Amino acid sequence: MEIHLESQEQEMKYQSQIWNQICGTVDTSVLRCAIQLGIFDAIHNSGKPMITLTELSSIVSSPSSSSIEPCNLYRLVRYLSQMDLISIGECLNEATVSLTGTSKLLLRNQEKSLIDWVLAISCEMMVVVWHELSSSVSTPADEPPIFQKVHGKNALELAGEFPEWNDLINNAMTSDTSVTKPALIQGCGKILNGVTSLIDVGGGHGATMAYIVEAFPHIKGAVIDLPHVVEAAPERPGVEFISGDIFKSISNADAVLLKYVLHNWEDTECVNLLKRCKEAVPADKGKVIIMDLVIDDDDNSILTQAKLSLDLTVMNHGGGRERTKEDWRNLIEMSGFSRHEIIPISAMPSIIVAYP
Repeated sequence: MEIHLESQEQEMKYQSQIWNQICGTVDTSVLRCAIQLGIFDAIHNSGKPMITLTELSSIVSSPSSSSIEPCNLYRLVRYLSQMDLISIGECLNEATVSLTGTSKLLLRNQEKSLIDWVLAISCEMMVVVWHELSSSVSTPADEPPIFQKVHGKNALELAGEFPEWNDLINNAMTSDTSVTKPALIQGCGKILNGVTSLIDVGGGHGATMAYIVEAFPHIKGAVIDLPHVVEAAPERPGVEFISGDIFKSISNADAVLLKYVLHNWEDTECVNLLKRCKEAVPADKGKVIIMDLVIDDDDNSILTQAKLSLDLTVMNHGGGRERTKEDWRNLIEMSGFSRHEIIPISAMPSIIVAYP
């Protein structure tokens, strides 16, 4: 039976929605290209609120070392303007470009920057796996994720073999930490009251722990992660690095932190890990602090689509899942904790505190 749309205006609306979805991969490619060319940094480093397109074309450089074609650069900048990442103006009959509030999160050497997250999520090893999403939908939870079927090994195994991949992953996590830092510190104020020792389980290069010990200098901070991760980690004041398998042994501390760790695993592995964490903290006043996404089906926040996209990412690439409030309650109860609380913060993740 043929479907009749309400009106020509309504049909154009439907068509525009579909066309925008069809071309959705262009957004990520354009964003990656702008970072590789150094467009945002070129504007920022000019020291001026805006620069001409001619100035921009003389500053930015192509990874292939070839010269920039101004006409093509304008077409790229025009699309960035549609993404609200560049403002286009005019001065003395010449096109000018300036940063927007959004693009200020895409600058290098800044306290807050998501550049490394963009580069990780858009790299070839990640993108090629999306072509197998339909296979991922039919993959049982007890089978390896599609990432492993495509590349032969899972992401953690590859990180142990290829330093550049290891750096890409850990730099992305550091990038995320840079933008969540204020919300994290504010949200952890009361939680860390009375805590003198804290261990970040699977804490990567230690950026999160470094922020915490800086804000709460009375805390003795440590990070435990795989040997190849610890070996590549930079020295951080007040942070001890421990090589180990988090599923086998976790050092004792007043509290344990798990940031973006549990979403990488299905419930069985998470329960085993949470039980290890529970054993590592005091039974009377210990805390297991989880920073992870909380999916709310009734949530209409500006972060909902991003959260759901990350859920598909961990399903397809890591074999894990993002969890709802009910999922978190069940997981924490199965792990033997007496109670928990979920604390929303002004960031992608929420803080979930489990008490022995």
